[in-house]
Amino acid sequence: MTWSPGPVVTRRRLGGELKRLREGRRLKLEDVARRLECSPSKISRLENGKGVPRWRDVRDMLEVYGVPDGDQRERLLDWARTGRQPTWWQSYSDVLAADMATYVEYEWDAARIDAYEAHIVHGLLQTRDYARGALRSFWGKTLGSEQIERLVEVRMRRQEALTADHGLTFRCVLDESTLYRVVDNADVLARQVEHLIEIAEAEHVDLRVLPFSAGLVPASRESFSKLQFSAGIEHGLIYVERPVASEFLAAPEDVAIHDQRLSGLIDASLPEDEAVPLMKRALRRMADA
Repeated sequence: MTWSPGPVVTRRRLGGELKRLREGRRLKLEDVARRLECSPSKISRLENGKGVPRWRDVRDMLEVYGVPDGDQRERLLDWARTGRQPTWWQSYSDVLAADMATYVEYEWDAARIDAYEAHIVHGLLQTRDYARGALRSFWGKTLGSEQIERLVEVRMRRQEALTADHGLTFRCVLDESTLYRVVDNADVLARQVEHLIEIAEAEHVDLRVLPFSAGLVPASRESFSKLQFSAGIEHGLIYVERPVASEFLAAPEDVAIHDQRLSGLIDASLPEDEAVPLMKRALRRMADA
């Protein structure tokens, strides 16, 4: 299936076009806001892809910019409609932290994700029981069991992005310690490793392992992901997940630094045909323990 952008990337794409049209007319944010009888911050948010576009607002902006009837106008108005489409994660706003909700939006719209996980299995690869155990460990003292279950559901819904018809290409490097670190109990971990072996067979998933034998790789201290999009976000986006405050990095220099880190991790990691036997050895060790 050919990947097509969803609401988040479409908003970024629309915003970029609206900004280009405004600057082409040499208009300031205040000039457009005055014509539309709104605040300059509203125009700015639309241009930055952060606001949910209203079809009427986009239509009025196109009038101000002198965009005539035709393909360009229809394309931009169509993007305005797509940018307002409801998303499944909105129904989990009661349990999703703001930064995680934003990440889920980008993850769902990404055409490719390259990730490194230092401590636990990546959320897109977790079994339901493993996800529940991990979430309990992190949030069990602040969230009730019902809230934990809703977060588990979010994690399972996220994995729909890995179905073949969604169009996401996913490459993930797992630290070897994730194959041995018990989450909830040993049976849950064993089933998780079995799941990794199964999912590694998918053509659009490239699952690698950074082995203990690689030693201390400079980039291996912190988990992060690079998300790439077919349109709307030119240089890709880096997401660094932290316990207190996660971070999104979009500046080209930050993306370039993490590209170098990814390259180092990939070079030091075992490719799939070597990583899978390593996972099977981990299973045998668990069975013998």
